[in-house]
Amino acid sequence: MGFEDSFADVQSDYISLCLEYGGENVHKVFAYVYQTDSLRMFNAFFEKDGSIIAAGNIGTYEEADEFMSVGRDDIDKIRTVCEKYGQKCPNEIRMIYDVKTKQYDATVGYENYSLKDKTTPMTEFLNWYRSEKKSYQ
Repeated sequence: MGFEDSFADVQSDYISLCLEYGGENVHKVFAYVYQTDSLRMFNAFFEKDGSIIAAGNIGTYEEADEFMSVGRDDIDKIRTVCEKYGQKCPNEIRMIYDVKTKQYDATVGYENYSLKDKTTPMTEFLNWYRSEKKSYQ
């Protein structure tokens, strides 16, 4: 198995985590991973029954906390795959999976938001969330 397959497997693990957490009636998964040497972030939101729902609004506080924690911990897998194959590790991955069509799309970025004055990974995630939420209204 080469880099592309290994990298795809890690992304697939994130989608599986989201599908398990999101439960039934999830039509789309939107997963976000951001990492640098000093920062790790994972979050997600879902399209469910025609609405965009934040991960924190599904399940209990404890379930949401566990979901986020597992996602953050899995960031090590991304770094491990990139290091194993001598590839530059992305700082940001935005993943979208359509459950009905089984279509998957990912955007990979290398920008270090901690070096910018006006944006943070959370700002980028929230902007993406708001944009998708708006498109469903």
